Amino acid sequence: MTKNLGNGRYVPPKDTSVSFFGKVAPALFPLVAAALGYMIGRQFLGL
Repeated sequence: MTKNLGNGRYVPPKDTSVSFFGKVAPALFPLVAAALGYMIGRQFLGL
């Protein structure tokens, strides 16, 4: 994650889809992690 800090200054026009997924994936990751944790907790802990 730290190696991509310098790449945010200039984005070539051909990489619009890559930058789009690059912005969406980190936003969806906490939702996926929360859903996974909820399902695992409900399965094993009876929450």
